[in-house]
This record gives sequence, C-alpha cells and structure tokens, in this order.
Amino acid sequence: MMIPRVRAAETPTEIRTTDGWDQGTTAPDADDPGNRAGHSLGLLAWIVPTLLMAILGLARATWPALWGDELATWGMARASWGDLWAVVQNFDAAIAPYYAFMHVVTGLLGESELALRLPSMLAMAGAAGLVGALGTRLASPRVGLTAGLIFAVLPNTSRYAQEARPYAIALFAAVLATWLLVRAIDRPGAPRWVAYAGAVALLGLSQFVALLLLAAHALVVLLMRPRAWWAWLIAAVVGTLPVLPVVNLARSQQVQVSWIPEATLQRMADLPGGLTGNALLGGALLALALVGMSLRRPAVVYTAWAFVPVLGLYVVSQVTPLWLPRYLLFVLPAFALLAATALSRAPVLRGLAVVVVVALAGLPGQLNVRETDGHTQASRDLGVLLVKEGRPEDVAVYGGNVGGDQRIARDAVTRYTPAANRPKDVLLAQAPRTGGSFTAQECAEVPTCLGTPQRVWVIRTGRLTDPLRGLGDAKESPLRSQYDVERVFRPTGYTVALLLRRQAAVEQPKVR
Repeated sequence: MMIPRVRAAETPTEIRTTDGWDQGTTAPDADDPGNRAGHSLGLLAWIVPTLLMAILGLARATWPALWGDELATWGMARASWGDLWAVVQNFDAAIAPYYAFMHVVTGLLGESELALRLPSMLAMAGAAGLVGALGTRLASPRVGLTAGLIFAVLPNTSRYAQEARPYAIALFAAVLATWLLVRAIDRPGAPRWVAYAGAVALLGLSQFVALLLLAAHALVVLLMRPRAWWAWLIAAVVGTLPVLPVVNLARSQQVQVSWIPEATLQRMADLPGGLTGNALLGGALLALALVGMSLRRPAVVYTAWAFVPVLGLYVVSQVTPLWLPRYLLFVLPAFALLAATALSRAPVLRGLAVVVVVALAGLPGQLNVRETDGHTQASRDLGVLLVKEGRPEDVAVYGGNVGGDQRIARDAVTRYTPAANRPKDVLLAQAPRTGGSFTAQECAEVPTCLGTPQRVWVIRTGRLTDPLRGLGDAKESPLRSQYDVERVFRPTGYTVALLLRRQAAVEQPKVR
C-alpha cells in the first residue's frame, strides 16, 4: 500500500499541547490570554459535537419500530434473570453482557422504544464529544471540531444511536480507549493504565469483535512510544480477561453467524457505504481519509485505528464468517478524524463547507432511518394491521426458525398487538426465552393444536410471493388442503396472509 506523506496539522501557537508527543514540551502559562482562548476553543470542539449528536439522537427516536435484532434485545431484557442465563448458555453469548445491562435498564426505565434506545443515544453522543477531544489533543481544536461534526452528521451515526443493540456502546468504548491510550503513553502512570484497561474491558464486553482495535493500539505504541510497550501489553491483557469467558462460551455457538455471507473483495469495497449509511458519502469520506492518513504523528493514531481492524476482520472472516459493516462501526470515528486532518490543510471556510455538504448529502438517509420502517421492518404497522382486520376468533401461524422467521414475527405481534386483538397462538407450546431456548417451542401435532378455525393469519418475515411456502410440512400441508389465501398484506419486512377455511369461503362472499 502506498502511504502518502502528508504534513500533520500544526497546532496553533496559542494552543500548545502538553501531551508529550514531542520531547521537551513545557506546560503553557495558564494566565496567557492566548492559552485561555485556546482552552475555550478546545471545550467547544467536544461540547458542540456532543450536543449535536444528542439532538440528532433524540430526534424522532421513537418513530422507527423495533426490528428483529431490537426485538431480541427487548425479549431478553424482559426475561427473568434465570431464563436469561439459561438462554445465553445456548444462544447469543457474545452479547450476554449487553442483555444483562439492558435487563437493568428496562427494570428502571421501562420497555418503551426510548428506554430501550437511550443507552445507545448517550453512548453515541459521548463518542462524538470524545472524537472532538481526541482531535483537539493530538492536533488542534479545528481538527477536533471538524471531526466531531462530520462524525455526528453521518446517517449511520444516527441509525445506531437509535438502535437497541450494543454497537454504539462498543463505538464509544473504542473512542474512550483510544483517548485513554494517548493520555497513558503521554504520561505513563498506574492510574492511567488502569483506566485504559477498564475501557478495553468495556469494549470487549460490548462487542468482542471490537477487540481488533488492540492490534491498532499495539502498532501506535510501537511507533510512538516503544518504551511503553510492556505497560500497554499488561493493561491490554488485564482488560481482556473479563471478556474471555464470553468468548469461550460464544465459540460453541458459531452456528449463529453461519448465515453471514463470505467475505469477498467486493464486499470489502462496499464497506465505506455500509459504515456511513450512504455509498456516496462513504466514498468521499474514504477519499479524504486517504489524503489525511500517515504513519507520522499524530495521524498514525487515526490511520492504524481506521485500517488495521478492517484488515484484521477480513482475515478472520476467511475462517469464521463475521464480515458485517456494523461489526466494524467502531472504526468510523477514525475515518472522521482522518478526513478532518485532510481538511485542516484547506482554508477554514472550505472545511466548514465540506461539513455542510456532508450533512446535506446525508439528509435523505437521516430522514429514512427515522421513518416507521427505518430499521428495515415496520413491526408497528403489523400490529396496526391485526387490530384493524382481526377478529376475536382468529388464530395465528408463524414460520420456521430459519433466519429468525418465527421468532421475529411472533415477537413483533406480541410487542405491537394488544392482547385483546392478538390472534390466538394455538401452536405455542413453550414461550420464547424460557427453558433455555431463545425461540418458542411449538406443538408437534399441528392438526390437533390448530383445530378448525375459520380464519388463520400466517405471519412471516420478508417479502414472500407464496406465504405458505417454507412453513414446514407439518404446517403447510394442512393449511394448503383446508384453507384458501384470501388476502395478503406486506408491511415493510413482513408478509401477512389471511386464510379462510374452504367451507367458510364458499358460504361467505369475499370482502376486499
């Protein structure tokens, strides 16, 4: 790879850093008006992105319905402690710490969309502020502010700020760990290394794939402060120790990631768009990052952070399928910092103009992720449909467990359809998240449990041309032989079919 040699952004004379990156740096005079102005600018560099991200995170945060993965969080958070522990022995051990955390959160705040997504909103706002602080510390308030603003206005930053999953928390932990690393190798000391180890533990417990960041940190230490190598290594090892039981348990559950497509060069090329939420923005951000990247101080921190984990996951994915853009979301701040480094060599107004262009280009994406189906599945619309079209005697049949078909559809109905309007779940033998099973267990004798209802709702995930295909022979055969598909509805992400028993269909005219 050709690494462009670019001059690092110079720190203005009135904002002399004391981070020790250059030997012999002395502390600035606190009474110097220039230093006081620099301090104020430094505060703005992290306060403004924090506030902006908080506003964007809260904007219409409850409009998008919970999608399949968020429904999993909701279901696990409301399970008892005993059931939660029993389930993670067999499923989703990788994010068991997050489920336990959300169990506490929902116990305190309830189960609303806002309560479920609030931890992610706070984490993303904190991350935006730390991006600004890190850019200020290593370069200048201008770099910090620009990076923080670019990071905050990207569509996917809002998307995952409003996602009840651990990715925003892992991203926050990645920025925090990097910021603490810079402080620790600047002025080594036990308290600073202990704080860094704590951030590493948070990173791994949120998303252990994000521990690939440690490879980037190792490179930074070797290039920037080799004599701190052993101190860093000890802190990193101590930080990963709490994660090892989670990793060990997750190793036996690799079937959960078997659905992830193979990591190819084409999928790697699609990564910028997958990270930012917009292919055009992703390409522009990557281009700016390539201009800003360097193995010289301080851009080496951002360069290693942006590219080493990506290459690491690509290599790992050749053995275990893990290549998903959201698993690499924690590198997004590094690309924003590299872009800001490149823009720091342009006039101030030109840099601000780029931030505005990024915000405007990302506006359609910002609006899309806040629609009712902004998280890919209109689960709330499914509930509204059943309330409007359902009858008290209706029953429901769900798909199989392949791809989460049965679990997601059943969770969506339970979440968004009032009990009084909910079609009877006649095949349910054991509720989901009980008895150590993540999904529901269904009646083996389908014809007996199904009975002879006049109306059956078949509720599936995805957009299906034939709502009965793939139900499984035990369900599909009696339904095809005794029922006709009367109407099919397709809320985003679901296929819902109303079936009428043939005798009833003959006796009653169809109402459309």
